[in-house]
Amino acid sequence: MRGKKYIFRSPLVSGDIIFKYDLNGFLREIVLPENLSISHYIWIGKYLPYNESIINNMMPNNIMPSKSSFSIEEVPADLSFNRFWTDYKYKVGKKKMAENIWNRMSLSDRVKALSYIPKYLDHVKRTGHDQAYPTTYLNQRYFDG
Repeated sequence: MRGKKYIFRSPLVSGDIIFKYDLNGFLREIVLPENLSISHYIWIGKYLPYNESIINNMMPNNIMPSKSSFSIEEVPADLSFNRFWTDYKYKVGKKKMAENIWNRMSLSDRVKALSYIPKYLDHVKRTGHDQAYPTTYLNQRYFDG
């Protein structure tokens, strides 16, 4: 499907909710985690972002009820290992091992790993620390910190 995807995360929900929009900005699919409570379904029904403009208003810069209890992030169009390998810019260690780790990661973790790379590289530059091997970055989940 062409269009955009967004990941909704909350400490109150185990797992991520993924909203998929078509090229016109209309909601076409929702991927829900298992074991949602009835209150979660009620919340989703009340605030269902049926149009991409609604989800954009839910983003951190905008005002939304209980905004601090969740985050929404756009899923990059390219979540391939090659993109990670290119963006990470430190091509040492075992590429095939890093690729195997990448292939086992969830969509959410891939998004986090890719989004955190610029912050991590900035941290390495500012502190003078050595950059971790790609396998270490993925296995030790540097992107969680």
